[in-house]
Amino acid sequence: MTKFAISADIRAGEEKTSHIRASKRVPGIVYGKTQEPVSLVLDASDFLRLYRKAGESNIITLSAGKLKLEVLIHSTQKHPVTGDFTHVDFYAITRGEKVTTHVHFNFVGVAPATKEGFVVQEVMKEIEVKCLPRYLVDHFDVDLSTIKSDEDSIHVSDLNLDLEKYEIFVNLDDSIVVCSAPRAAIEEDEDEDEVVTGSDEDVESSQEGEEK
Repeated sequence: MTKFAISADIRAGEEKTSHIRASKRVPGIVYGKTQEPVSLVLDASDFLRLYRKAGESNIITLSAGKLKLEVLIHSTQKHPVTGDFTHVDFYAITRGEKVTTHVHFNFVGVAPATKEGFVVQEVMKEIEVKCLPRYLVDHFDVDLSTIKSDEDSIHVSDLNLDLEKYEIFVNLDDSIVVCSAPRAAIEEDEDEDEVVTGSDEDVESSQEGEEK
């Protein structure tokens, strides 16, 4: 697994959050089972680059003052308009202690169903797992080549995860990828049903008129 690292400053107690963000930095905190909470300040650009590469499922070496910890990005907050990070929580991991995080799906291959005009939709982008740090991975692969028609789908069970290593927080029969007919084809079928229904009503009306 790729090694990631970032440096931070210990946040001065009197420094205002608004001043930190205005200076292109991000306030944060690091804490853990055996780590007392410590307030941090990080360079916004450095953290953005780190987050894009490491996500929430890679161990990061965090250096701040005399601290040097192995951490995970536990959660982040963003500005609702600009999308800039406004706060970050790091969780200091302890070897031998299980951690909870999100692992993204890496969709590989091409679904043959798309060549037949079917619509393939990725309904789940990541999965929450709990595992020992040594079992953390960048992603789980999802093979789209198994989707050949609108009768096919990919479920969590199809990942064949080792459930002794990974505790998951979704059902095994939850869908990751589904396949459906194009909207135009569905509307065409609905139109045909309406025509048939209309014809039946006309026949019934005609028969009632003849009886009268």
